[in-house]
Amino acid sequence: MLGTMRGLTTAALAATLLATTSCGAKTGLRIEPVERDGGMDAGFDAGVDAGFDGGPDAGPECRPFQARATLAGLDVFVLLDSSGSMADTTDSGATKAEAVAAALGDFVSSPDSEGIGVALTFFPQVEEGVPRLCGRDADCGPGGECEMPDVCSPTFDQYCRTDRDCGTPGDTCEPLGYCSDDPDLGCLPALGMRTCPIGSTCIDFGSCTNYTSCAPADYAPEVPIAVLPGAAAAFVTALAAREPDGGTPTAAAIEGTLDRARARRVESPGSKVIVLLATDGFPTECDPAIDIYAPPMPAAGVPLVSSLVRDGAAMGVQTFVVGVFEPTEEVEARANLSAIASAGGTDEALVVTTTEPVADRLLAIFEELRRDVRSCVYAIPRPGALPDPALLEVSLQPRGGEPIPLERRDGPDDCDPMTGGFFFEAVEPGTRPGYAELCPVSCDVASRPDVTVEMQVACPEP
Repeated sequence: MLGTMRGLTTAALAATLLATTSCGAKTGLRIEPVERDGGMDAGFDAGVDAGFDGGPDAGPECRPFQARATLAGLDVFVLLDSSGSMADTTDSGATKAEAVAAALGDFVSSPDSEGIGVALTFFPQVEEGVPRLCGRDADCGPGGECEMPDVCSPTFDQYCRTDRDCGTPGDTCEPLGYCSDDPDLGCLPALGMRTCPIGSTCIDFGSCTNYTSCAPADYAPEVPIAVLPGAAAAFVTALAAREPDGGTPTAAAIEGTLDRARARRVESPGSKVIVLLATDGFPTECDPAIDIYAPPMPAAGVPLVSSLVRDGAAMGVQTFVVGVFEPTEEVEARANLSAIASAGGTDEALVVTTTEPVADRLLAIFEELRRDVRSCVYAIPRPGALPDPALLEVSLQPRGGEPIPLERRDGPDDCDPMTGGFFFEAVEPGTRPGYAELCPVSCDVASRPDVTVEMQVACPEP
């Protein structure tokens, strides 16, 4: 998680803070008194609304200001896996979908989440009017194809077209069917294996390739971005109404979600925007690198998803990843999902196993994420226009002492472990950052009750 190194370096910066306070360090910016509320006030917030009204850069005019910084807003775009496997049960008896919904419901309903913006997107999205199961191409409608895979028997460990596709010695490629009274119950019609109830027949298995949407535009939020607590009711209602079904088109879903998140980043530059991907599986659809007839390769869809979230991070939208898996899948899940999380600008994926109290563990993860992401991300005050980031100065202000200026860093990887600093997240071309983040060690000092964060801008001489 964020901030794992903070405890190692807090003492170093605290010592620096005390030393520079005694030496009388100055920021060097002189602010002329500005009339406010019928009087004169040259202190913090002088003539400046320390809030942030959102919107694109209001113009190039430079206005000097000095203001006490306030925490930036936080917008979370939740991308939730609702594939068929989310109906599998956990050791508590609840399904994965129920456990995740309970944790997210408690998170958005918590008073501690007040002020956070949330949006909710489910994946997969399915094409209206297209059946999941089929017997011929015509069943799938225009542009559809009925994929009729066979299965390697008796291991049933992969789909196949011929015996040569089966990697386990002794396996043969046999037609795969489903029971007419229960489409989720499989059978092998060619071998006469009857697992269907009496009166039910074994039908050769086929699925429409166009059942799942691979269009990123179809993954717009079902619950549009809105601020808590007002957004909680619609969020919880949508969670309760969603039924698990289909595969895992992670690439299309993440691309569509990132498109919306990046748009929000431009619309509301004073808010930090993140994507939270919660899943119980690896990508299975909407990626040409995924071959259902090859031996199981959970990592096959990871490179495309990683590329997409890497592009999102480059534009200032981080992707956090949470997974729910069987204990036997944990190691593989952690490795593959962490590759996605790392590309998305976060440390690693957080994986919960079905033997744990899933809802409780997930809620704890969401709460820790809220604390970490909201800490030390400060909106840039502005008197009518976003200031040029090259002119912004940030300092720590101890009560009764002199301000301690922070060095500007290129990014989180450039943070000094002893003296800290601040940096800007990337933004869309043509826009300016609406908030600045403190490096971990500076964040620790800023979290002290006797320290505030000050931002200021001095304009160049005309």
